[in-house]
Amino acid sequence: MKPALPCNNPPRCWSIPLLIFTAALLLFLSACQPAGPAASEPINALSQETPPAQTPLLATATQHDTLSLSPTETSPPVPTQTTIVRTPGFWKELPILPEELSVRAREIYQQGLAMGNDPRVYTKIGDCNSMSPDFLAGFGGQYDLGEDFAYLQPAIDYFKKSYRLPNQATNPGTTTSRLLVSLWNNDECLPNEPMLECQYRVDNPSIAIIMLGTIDAKTHQRQPEVYEQNLRVIIEKTISLGILPVLATKADNIEGDNSINETIARLAIEYELPLWNFWKAAQPLVNHGLQTDGEHLNFWSAPPSTDFSLPIALDYGKEVKNITALQLLNFLMEELPAPQ
Repeated sequence: MKPALPCNNPPRCWSIPLLIFTAALLLFLSACQPAGPAASEPINALSQETPPAQTPLLATATQHDTLSLSPTETSPPVPTQTTIVRTPGFWKELPILPEELSVRAREIYQQGLAMGNDPRVYTKIGDCNSMSPDFLAGFGGQYDLGEDFAYLQPAIDYFKKSYRLPNQATNPGTTTSRLLVSLWNNDECLPNEPMLECQYRVDNPSIAIIMLGTIDAKTHQRQPEVYEQNLRVIIEKTISLGILPVLATKADNIEGDNSINETIARLAIEYELPLWNFWKAAQPLVNHGLQTDGEHLNFWSAPPSTDFSLPIALDYGKEVKNITALQLLNFLMEELPAPQ
């Protein structure tokens, strides 16, 4: 067993209360499920409202080095460990992709390599909007980057071991609570091993893309403290194993006040972690990247939603989630090179 890596943040050693088990069980019963017959068919773009013209938010082969806010825009305050200035909704102005990595993020990654983590493996942690085959799995063999995104091929090659890995930590109903117990584990897990730790042990990743909150949001207003408490436990456990957590905002607003996305962004800043602001990428899309249920991502092409041969693909949620995730992996590959 690998030695635990201490967190480098103010001590927050949360115990896991009984409500974790209770919340996990209740939320499992209301898990996100496929949304009706229409969800199984590719969306007909002609039947959708055409989104208004927007300034492109996605990097292309000629602009992927300029993802930062333009000089004419007001950049969000840069937080420090001593002074963090935030205004309501500050997270909405954060860039889709990280613009740089903190010293702390690099330290976590390097310590993980020293512990034996695989630099070419990432793990997905999320719900039904992040599971295979719809999310990232297509880059394991069934994809078309088109001309604009051909520059991302090296990232596909670099992380090729990860795209088709079985994953029990991305399933319908996955919540922060469910990951911290062993009730729904498969036979790869040790007795009483929490699902999160089991997935990390099986995959041996150096990076974890953490996309949680859609199912938690269904009970968030009744117990608003549970999500943040559990996410802190997940972040700190991930760091202790030398795995770099990358936090992602969500496209939906099931909780009604976007407080979960604000919590995600705030904790990314506090722990000095990369943030993938998928919410921002989804805003110019058809119905903001969501199906009519406001929960599941919409799509142009059938699963695995990795066909970018036509520009229309960039109008839909699953395709944009896939391509921005690949851009994220490309950024991490360039910033965190594997040891020679």
